[in-house]
Amino acid sequence: MIHSTFILLSLFGAVYGQLNDWSKPCLSGVCFYDLPSSSGSASGTLQITGSTDSITDITTAAGWEILDCQKDALSQDIRLVCTGGESECDHLYQSIGAVGKIARLPERCGQNAFAHISRAWVPEDQSIPENIARRLVRRGGVQPEVKALHIDTDFASADTSQIGTVSFTIQAANVPGAAASVPPTSLGAREKRQFGFIKKAISAVKQLNDLSLDESITLPPLKVDKTFNVLDQELACPPLEARLKLDVSAKAHAVAAIGVAAEGTIIPPKIDDFAITATLNAALNGAVNLTGGLTGSIDSGRISVFQIGIPGLDFPGILTIGPSFQVDVQANADLDVNADVSVGINYKIEKASLVFPPSSDEAQAQGGSFKLNDTPLKLAVSPALQATGTLEAHLIPSLNLGIEALGGVADATVFLELDASAAMRLSLEGRAEAAITVNRTSSRKNAIGNTREFADSSSPNRVVGRAIAMRQAAASGTRSGVSVTPSTGASFGGCFEILAGLGVNAGARAEFFGLFDEEAVVPLFNKEFELFKRCFGDQAGSRRKSFRFARSDDFSGRSIPEPMRLMKRQGLECPAADAPPTESLVDQVVAAASAIQLP
Repeated sequence: MIHSTFILLSLFGAVYGQLNDWSKPCLSGVCFYDLPSSSGSASGTLQITGSTDSITDITTAAGWEILDCQKDALSQDIRLVCTGGESECDHLYQSIGAVGKIARLPERCGQNAFAHISRAWVPEDQSIPENIARRLVRRGGVQPEVKALHIDTDFASADTSQIGTVSFTIQAANVPGAAASVPPTSLGAREKRQFGFIKKAISAVKQLNDLSLDESITLPPLKVDKTFNVLDQELACPPLEARLKLDVSAKAHAVAAIGVAAEGTIIPPKIDDFAITATLNAALNGAVNLTGGLTGSIDSGRISVFQIGIPGLDFPGILTIGPSFQVDVQANADLDVNADVSVGINYKIEKASLVFPPSSDEAQAQGGSFKLNDTPLKLAVSPALQATGTLEAHLIPSLNLGIEALGGVADATVFLELDASAAMRLSLEGRAEAAITVNRTSSRKNAIGNTREFADSSSPNRVVGRAIAMRQAAASGTRSGVSVTPSTGASFGGCFEILAGLGVNAGARAEFFGLFDEEAVVPLFNKEFELFKRCFGDQAGSRRKSFRFARSDDFSGRSIPEPMRLMKRQGLECPAADAPPTESLVDQVVAAASAIQLP
C-alpha cells in the first residue's frame, strides 16, 4: 500500500512538476492552486483550464499590485495598479476585456484562489501607497492609472458564448500528501477518459487515508464521554414515589480520514464527476441503563446529543467539504416490570471505508473490520410480579460531510453512520410467599476478555441504520411445576433475552448535479447478535429459539439533525402495590465469542 501510493504521487509530481508556483504568472489558460501546507494539515490541488482569454492573473507575478482587498471576503471591490510592463498587465483586458474572466488572486486577497470579474472601471481614488509608488514603472513620467474590479464567485452570471468553457479538477485529503497529483485537464477528451482522473485520484486519496491511519499520522480525534438522560419520570404511588429512568452512556473515540476528487466546469457551473472517500477507526463503549418502576410505553424519538465541527477541505467558491461529528440517541420501551437493567454497547471498528456515490466503480471495494467486544450485562427484577415487555436503545455516532459547490449552486450532505443498539425482551413471572424471606445470592462471572470478529457483508434488502424494533412479547410461560423452597424464597418462570445490533451505512441528503440524491444508500455492515438468553421453570427445558429483530423502514438512518420530537409517554402507571425489592438474575460480562449471530 505504501509503495503503490508513493509511486502514484511521485509519478504525477515528476511528470507534471511543481503545480502551484506563485513566482510565475498564470497566463497560458492553465492555473493551479495548492492548499497551504503545514505539518499534519490537509492537502490538495485545484486546477482550472480554459482559453487564454478566459483566465487571467492579477498577482504580483503577472505585474499587478492589489491596493485594497479584504482577505476574508468572497465578493468585494478591489483597487489595483500595474507595477510591471504593459505586456504583462494588458493580458487582463485583452480581446474581450476584463469582465467575465476568471482571475487568479494573490494569497492574501479574498478567501478564494480564483474569482469571477463581474465589473471593471477606473475609480476616482487614484491614491497609491508610497511603498508601492516607488516601485512603479512610469510611462512618460506619468504614474500608472489605478484600476478597480468587482470580484465574486457568481460563475453562473458569466456569458459562456463570450468566455467559453472553464474546466476544473480537484484532488484533496485531510492528511498531507494529496497535492501535486492532479493531471492537466488540457488533455483531450479521449486522453482524459484513458487517464480516468476520478478513478485514479480517488484511489490515490483512499490509499493515502489508509496509510495515514496505519502510520498514526496526527489527525484530530473525535471524542465523546457523556451520559445522556433520555427519560426520567416520577409518579405518586402512595405510600411512595415510583420512577422510570432511562439513561444512555455514550463513550466513543474515533479518527476519520476524508478525501475528495471532482471534475467539472466553473463556467458554466457544473460538476461532471465526483467521488468522496472516508475511512473511520472507532471504539464504541456505551451502555443502556434502566431503572424501571412504572408501567407503560415510551418513545424518545431520535435526539441529537452531541455535535462538533472538524477541519475539512476548502477551496472557497469552488468546492468546500465541511465535516462534523455527531452523536444521536434513541430509546423506546413497552414495559410492565419492576426491574433494573444495564446492557453494554461495545464495538470496535477498524477502517470502515466508503467511496460515495454508490454508483461509482470504486464504491464496490469498501467495507472494514467490525468487531463485537465483551458486553457487561446486569438484570434485576422483582419476584412475585409479572415482568413483561421490550426495551431497545440506540447509540448512533456519525460523520457528516457537508458539501457546497461553485458559489452555492449546489449543496448536499454525505454521511457515514454507525447504529449500535441493544434490545431486551422479558416474559417472566415470579411468585413469593409473604412468610418467605428472599435471600438470593448473585454471582458475578468475569469472562475472559474476548473479541469476536464477523465478516463484512452488505445486503441490499436491509436498510442499514434503521431502528431495531423487537416484536411484541409472547404469552408468558405458566407457573406450574415451579419449585419454591424456603431456602430461596422466590422463583421465576418464563424467559428473557438480550440482543445487540450494529448497522453501518452511508447515504446522502439532497440531489447533487444528478450524481446522487437522498435515495442513495451504501450499506457497509449489518449484523444482529443474541448476547444472552435464559429460561426458568417449565421454559428452562424448552428448545432454544431466538427471536428476530423486526425491521422498521420508518427509521431513515440519516445523520442529518432532525427537529427533536416530543417524548411520547403513553399511559405511564404505577406498579402493583407492595412490590418486593428486585433480585439479581444476571450480573456478568458476556464474552463476544459466546454471542450468536442471527441469520
